Amino acid sequence: MPKLNQTHLPERLKEAIEQLERGEEVEAKKNKTLLNATQQKALEDAWNEQQALRKKYKAPKTEEEKKKIGWKDKREVRIEIYKKALAELESNMVNAIKNLQKQREAKANRVFMDEWSKAFGEGKDRWSAISAGNIAVTRAGFKPSTVRVSKRDKEVNDLEEQLRKSFEAEMTDEEREQRELLKEHEKGTQKRKKV
Repeated sequence: MPKLNQTHLPERLKEAIEQLERGEEVEAKKNKTLLNATQQKALEDAWNEQQALRKKYKAPKTEEEKKKIGWKDKREVRIEIYKKALAELESNMVNAIKNLQKQREAKANRVFMDEWSKAFGEGKDRWSAISAGNIAVTRAGFKPSTVRVSKRDKEVNDLEEQLRKSFEAEMTDEEREQRELLKEHEKGTQKRKKV
């Protein structure tokens, strides 16, 4: 069973509160799954307070006496703490959803970058590496981001490519040889980094 996150907890807490209010039993282990550590401590403290009242007073016979003393049974204590936890969760729901979205985006980015780096390290060109990253993101169950290239970006890329080709055409044989040696050296260092 997947771990409950903050978007699941409010519904589960409502179910538990409704069960308790109907008089049905809710397992004690739900305290650990539905409440965080501070809420669990508050529940424990509230029950210890009730235990102290039980040592101090006899069981009240009327509802007025219960209210006057502050006497509650275990079910009432749990309902009170569950309602506080539910109110706290609902007030922080927007932040919880934003955090989950950030985690999801970070995971998708990590998958993309791992595959992109691997493809780029294998000597694939930029667009093939991006494609490999997007495929990995899709396989991992995420929606790949779309790379939009503006008209100006295309023009700049084309101009860079033309300049590169013109520089390569003007190179001497010795410069070309040096360039090839540099490329081989860079490939070798990338392979060593991966090992």
